[in-house]
Amino acid sequence: MSKYFIYTGNAYPHKNLSRLIDAVVLLKTNLRIVSGRSVFIERLENEIKLKNAEKYVEVLGFVDDDDLTKLYKDSVAFVFPTLAEGFGLPPMEAINAGTLAVVSEIPVLKEVYEDSVFYFDPLNVNSIKNALEKILKIKDEEKEKIIAKSQKFLKRYSWLKMAKETLEVYKLIKT
Repeated sequence: MSKYFIYTGNAYPHKNLSRLIDAVVLLKTNLRIVSGRSVFIERLENEIKLKNAEKYVEVLGFVDDDDLTKLYKDSVAFVFPTLAEGFGLPPMEAINAGTLAVVSEIPVLKEVYEDSVFYFDPLNVNSIKNALEKILKIKDEEKEKIIAKSQKFLKRYSWLKMAKETLEVYKLIKT
């Protein structure tokens, strides 16, 4: 596979991978899916066969952290077609690893990521396809600028900061 988009995470139905596969096939581009083995991955692999999408979609299964970082960096972008999330960490991981993120325009992701990612309507296959097509047209120099801007934006989130704030809440409850 030459140029490819990447999705990482589980293959639960609310992750909306079926529409992503449809968009990738329409665009005639490549997608790599990184996900641990589960009944949902088996269903996804069957769906890929039923849609004759094997030419465009490769399910990699589990990969170690070093390989995952390389997959992110070498990808055109990380795609997150989810219909529902609590926070949405995977795009953050992808951006930090050095790739663009194109995600569902659901409220939680718009709140978390603001203008640091590209958005699409997760219920509309053509919207997903159009967003991916737009990403493919971005020149390398511009892509690097966007990634740097996104990485800078995401510095506002910190595990250490979150732990300290949580500890303060616990202290308030204790008193």
